[in-house]
Amino acid sequence: MIPHVPLRALGICVAATIVAGCGGSQTPFEAPGMTPQRAAAGPQAQRERPWMASEAKSRTLLYISDPQTNDVYVYSYPQARLVGKLTGFGEPRSECADAAGDVFIADVAADDVVEYEHGGTKPIAELSTPGRPEGCSIDPAHGTLAVSGGVNGIVVATFRYGSHHRWRAQHSYTDSSLRSANFCGYDDRGNLFIDGLNHGGKFVLAELARGAASFSSIALKAAIARPGQVEWDGSDIAVGDAAAMPPVIDRFSVTGRSGSEVGSTTLGGAKGLGQFWIASTHVVGPDFEKDDVGFWSYPAGGSPTKTIAGVYGYGAAVSVAK
Repeated sequence: MIPHVPLRALGICVAATIVAGCGGSQTPFEAPGMTPQRAAAGPQAQRERPWMASEAKSRTLLYISDPQTNDVYVYSYPQARLVGKLTGFGEPRSECADAAGDVFIADVAADDVVEYEHGGTKPIAELSTPGRPEGCSIDPAHGTLAVSGGVNGIVVATFRYGSHHRWRAQHSYTDSSLRSANFCGYDDRGNLFIDGLNHGGKFVLAELARGAASFSSIALKAAIARPGQVEWDGSDIAVGDAAAMPPVIDRFSVTGRSGSEVGSTTLGGAKGLGQFWIASTHVVGPDFEKDDVGFWSYPAGGSPTKTIAGVYGYGAAVSVAK
């Protein structure tokens, strides 16, 4: 039986005070006329059987969510050979992975995050979220799962892995000035960063410092038009600008409530990236405008070193074998 955590019943609301709020930006999959198509694809996806090659569990894997087929495709990494497919989602979007290799997939149609162990084909947990889960991240220092997005002012919900091998809803952080948040990412010390837009349509990066009860806005000395992925790259906070053409990842060193740009990575040849995944010296990004997945050197960027064709992808995560 899959453990299902009812966040609405267990969550503890905490007021968050972000000077400039953020709101969920419309993604390409929310274009008028597309929703009925996606809804019709759900039952078909549920009837299909997931599969995984026998050697997958011993390999590093790349997971790519496809909101057009409502499946998640699994590739060997970095070889980019298809080794599996996960099915049964309503509409899979963003992804994240932990140090044990478990993969978390945000399903915006089901308002939950589904956890799979590395190379597994059956969910091992489903975590109810307070509305659409826009992004997720695992605290590498303490194991907390954060999920960005929500309703009624909720911007982030957090979960702790507790006794009896179950995830427990921990907190929901709210702010009356916020409509929603986009992506989130932990640094190596357990500080959580989220991005989004304020009510005036301006980009905002905010931080929930470890142990704090509220967010603080981060003043950036760089212009980002549209929120993209937020991820710790091992030394800095990497933030995507989804409106740039080609897409750009800006890197920031954050001190107090100020972020200084230390570098920028241009993903040449790409047109439309929402969520990317940084894997050491490479970054992987599904391109929903070109129906492919690109691989770039990181932080150098430039032209892609490899592509996977024919995938209308949105989310990506690299899972390392135990």
